[in-house]
Amino acid sequence: MRIQSVDRFLLAIAGGAVVLVIIAVVVVFTRAAPAYRTGNEPGDVAFNYILAVQRGDYERAYSYLSPTLPGYPRSVADLREQLSRVQSYDSDTSYEVIKTEISGDRAIVTVRETIAYRGGLFSSSQSSNTFTIELTQTDAGWQLTSGSNWRLWMWCWEQKEGCS
Repeated sequence: MRIQSVDRFLLAIAGGAVVLVIIAVVVVFTRAAPAYRTGNEPGDVAFNYILAVQRGDYERAYSYLSPTLPGYPRSVADLREQLSRVQSYDSDTSYEVIKTEISGDRAIVTVRETIAYRGGLFSSSQSSNTFTIELTQTDAGWQLTSGSNWRLWMWCWEQKEGCS
């Protein structure tokens, strides 16, 4: 009798593990991919720029940059080449706009970047940091004019010499 109860217990544990794996797979595969936002607020523009760069839609990303940047990329091809120097596009990186402050024709958007590291079945971790994006309201709408230290912004765009 004792062996049968142990067998049932082990079967219950194994069955529970299988159920958890199935749930995890369903959650991963049914998670909605981020979509472009339809609004024209600074947070929407910042989010859309980030998503465009992640998707490799450099033409769209380029349209969000202000041409008044001292080191404004001369073309979409320049933007792509410049970002490829510093950015490794990681599908396990997510971004969330957490705060927007608007003052007249200027806005500061704070974004949280979360990077998931997968090292195997039992070793994974994540790190999070925040950065800011500055935008200016123009006739063309809100455009990016500055960014703090983050992977989707080139510091040299803010320099007169530009990116060499």
